Amino acid sequence: MSVKTEAIVLNKIKYGDSSFIVNLYSLEYGRFATIIKIPKNKKNNNSVNRNLFFPLNIIETEVELKNTRNVQTVKYCGRKMVLNFIANDIFKSCIAQFIAEVILKTVKEEEPHENLYMFFKETISLLEKTENSSAVHLLFLKEFAKISGFGMTNNFCKETPYFNYVEGMFLPVFTYNEMSLEIPESKVLSGLLELSYDNLEEFKISYILRKRILEIFLRYYELHILGKHEIKSLKILNEVFG
Repeated sequence: MSVKTEAIVLNKIKYGDSSFIVNLYSLEYGRFATIIKIPKNKKNNNSVNRNLFFPLNIIETEVELKNTRNVQTVKYCGRKMVLNFIANDIFKSCIAQFIAEVILKTVKEEEPHENLYMFFKETISLLEKTENSSAVHLLFLKEFAKISGFGMTNNFCKETPYFNYVEGMFLPVFTYNEMSLEIPESKVLSGLLELSYDNLEEFKISYILRKRILEIFLRYYELHILGKHEIKSLKILNEVFG
């Protein structure tokens, strides 16, 4: 069955001498993998532009979908949105790679999820347009947890000053280091939980605190959805922003 759909690029993996596998998350068909063949003849007018397949690019595609195979065949790919900053800015491209890897390692279902897709698309648009993009991935992790059913509750106050990883909320008692945050870090996390798409430009935080908050989020994701999956792009992200 040949279908047309809008899709978000998650990653691409080299496959043989002239092909690669691309993982996509689409509006109508959820997540699926495709094989892209790049002909050796660059003058081939029917060839697919390999430059389309950078993390979080949004494309239009026509795919030959078959339930009997794990990797689908692409008949056409074209650009859906202009995302020049994500494609060319080293800081934004590293954030995009990180977000795409989180999606790749947490969203497994092949069924469509329109609200989830539109959330991803809104995040991509924000990353492309905002000047202060250094906390976009933190906002993404906060909102993605909420839409996935394990969001953090921001009930930080004098009576409940300790964030608990298991409960996903602030508690009156500190349990132990692997499961609770001390009050200073809990307070910083509470401030981050106030972050929204509307106030991102005003949000200012040091690199050290941003890195620590990211570690807290990834520990939380490890307990609730990621398991022991390593986010390999984290090292590159820390090096670029360090």
